[in-house]
Amino acid sequence: MPRSKGCHGGESRFRPVATGEWEMEKEASRERPMRVLIAAGGTGGHIFPATVFGRWIEAHRGASVSYLSGARPLEEEIYKAQGIAPHKLSLEGSPLGVRSPVRILRRFLGLLKSMGETVRCLARTRPEVCFLFGGYVSFPPLLLCKVKKIPVVIHEQNAVAGRVTRLASRMGASVASGWSECLGVRKPFSHVGIPVRPPGRVPRLDALHSLGLNCTAEGTWVGVIGGSLGSRSLVEKALLAAASFEKRGIDVKFLFLGEQPDGPLPQNVHFVGRRWDMNPFYSLCDVLACRAGGSTLAEAMAWGIPAVAVPWEGAAEGHQERNARCFAESGGGIVWRESGDGSLEDAIERLFSEGRRSSLKKPKDCVCPLLWSLIHPQRGAESGLGQIPLI
Repeated sequence: MPRSKGCHGGESRFRPVATGEWEMEKEASRERPMRVLIAAGGTGGHIFPATVFGRWIEAHRGASVSYLSGARPLEEEIYKAQGIAPHKLSLEGSPLGVRSPVRILRRFLGLLKSMGETVRCLARTRPEVCFLFGGYVSFPPLLLCKVKKIPVVIHEQNAVAGRVTRLASRMGASVASGWSECLGVRKPFSHVGIPVRPPGRVPRLDALHSLGLNCTAEGTWVGVIGGSLGSRSLVEKALLAAASFEKRGIDVKFLFLGEQPDGPLPQNVHFVGRRWDMNPFYSLCDVLACRAGGSTLAEAMAWGIPAVAVPWEGAAEGHQERNARCFAESGGGIVWRESGDGSLEDAIERLFSEGRRSSLKKPKDCVCPLLWSLIHPQRGAESGLGQIPLI
C-alpha cells in the first residue's frame, strides 16, 4: 500500500492494523508525556509564575517541559537560581519600549534573529502546546506557533492586558487572566489566578539567620518590595516612614529586598540584597509595602500578609493601578499612591489598625490545575489538543 505524506511533509506511518493493535497504539499515545514549551522572560513577575506552573505540570501531570527566555542577565539569574536552563532568544526587550534610535534598531535586529532561533527551538522541542506568560519574549513563539498550528495559551498576570496578550487574543489564542478583569482582550477570558511559589514559613529566628541579620525578631516587621528591577522612589518613601517610626519610639522594623543605598540609615532598617528564595523574607513580615506587580500581590495573598500596594505611575497603560484596585477589592490590603494619598507611614499604620492578617482569606491552591485544564480536561479528548483553538 503506498504511503501518504504527513502534515509536516514527511511520510506518515498510516497502515491498516488489527483492532487490538490500534488500541495498544492509542493507549501508548495517551500515556506519553505531553511536550510543553513555556515562554517567559523580562522580569521575575513573568518568570516565577511560568516556572511554578512548569514544575507543577511536571510533578502532577507528567509533562515534559522546555523553557524559552530572553537575553537579559536578570532572566538568566532567575532561571539559574531554580536550576533551569532555558532556550535563549537574542532579545533584550521590545523595540516599542525604548526611544533611542540606536536601541530601537538593535532590538529590531534582535527580534529578527529571534525568529530563526524560535524556529530552531520548536524543531528541537517539538511542543504539542505552548504556554506564554506575556512580555516581549512571547511575541516570536506566538507568531511561529500560528504558522506551525501549535495550540497556544497565554497567561496575563496583570489586570490590563499587555500588547502581546492583546495580539494573541485577536489571533484566537486562549487567554488566562490572573485577575477578575483583563482589560484590552477582545473575547472572553478564563480567570484562573496567578501561579505563585508555595509558601514555606520558617521560624522567625531561622529567618533572621538565613537573611544574615543580627537583631531581635520582636516588634512589627514591614517588608518593602520594589520588584525584581527595584524601585528607587518607593525605597525613599519607605526610608522616610522608617525614620518617622523610629523617632516616635514605635518598634517597627523595615526589611528591604534589594541593595542598600549609600548614606546613613535609621537603626530599624535592614537591607537583605536581591533574593530569589522568598520564604525567610515573607516569614518575618507582618505587613508589606510593595509595587503592584501582579505576581508580588498574588504572593502576598498566598502568604496571608496584608499589603500597602503602591502602583508605579509609569507602568504601561496604568496596569499596576488596576492590579492594586483588584487586590484591594479582593481583601488583600489597601492602595497608596505616591502622587498624593498622605504619607506611606499613614498607610502602614492604617493596615496595623485594621488588623487584616486575621481576616485575610488565602486563595485556594487551584491556579495550576485551572490553567492546565484549558488544554487538558481529559488529555483534550485523547489528543490533548482538543480544548484550545489552533491559532
